[in-house]
Amino acid sequence: MNKIVLIGAGNVASNLGITLKEKGKEIVQVYSKTNSSSSLLAKKLNCDYTTDIKELKEEADLYIISVKDSAINEIVEQFPYENVLVSHTSGSVDIDVFSKKNVRPAVIYPLQTFSKDFLVDLSNSPILVEAANNEDLLKIKKIASEISDNVIHADSKQRSYSHLAAVFACNFSNHLFFIAEDILKKNNLSFDILKPLIKETFRKIESNSPYEVQTGPAVRNDKNIIKKHSELLSYSDSYQKIYNFISDNIVLNHLKKTDQN
Repeated sequence: MNKIVLIGAGNVASNLGITLKEKGKEIVQVYSKTNSSSSLLAKKLNCDYTTDIKELKEEADLYIISVKDSAINEIVEQFPYENVLVSHTSGSVDIDVFSKKNVRPAVIYPLQTFSKDFLVDLSNSPILVEAANNEDLLKIKKIASEISDNVIHADSKQRSYSHLAAVFACNFSNHLFFIAEDILKKNNLSFDILKPLIKETFRKIESNSPYEVQTGPAVRNDKNIIKKHSELLSYSDSYQKIYNFISDNIVLNHLKKTDQN
């Protein structure tokens, strides 16, 4: 399992490719529809590249499809070889996407946030893996374990729920940071004043349930402060709706717990 072809040249492909190369794997080729992205990543990995999927090298031990979810099916349909090990890296796409092709299907899903310009240390990041048979699962686990110490066998349903949870934990929380930054900017304050608070929040959840360390006016059901905050957001209907909805949900969940006790 030393020769790998990367199908895709975006954030996940870039991080995986560089990490795998550092672990001694040979990235023999990069494919992307655009010459600029495929050549750029190929240069970093010191390998060949192509913009024609029919020109994929045949000698690879593993083909990793790392493109946006909506493009995976198209890539699978155009894939030129049979009886080879092919994995995608999506959290939400079922392994059955390979069912119309005579390939050995697998999934390597790094549960992490990626940016092309920032190499992520994957050594502690969960990597969820799946394959159609035990022999290929062992091979996929071995590849993943060379990247991370936290390899988890998960089926497609479990992986979809993990991706959903990740959207809440990462994407939604980051958007809330953006809203907080926007509120501060409008009042001539820097987002930097929140960074110690954010760091402490994340420190707490390293060893506690988020439910247990919830603070703020909503968990106290402080209607006066909630009303005041909502009024301060009257200039933005969307921000006000988000604040009210999340506050109501916090109140609901914590009152439910109190009632149970």
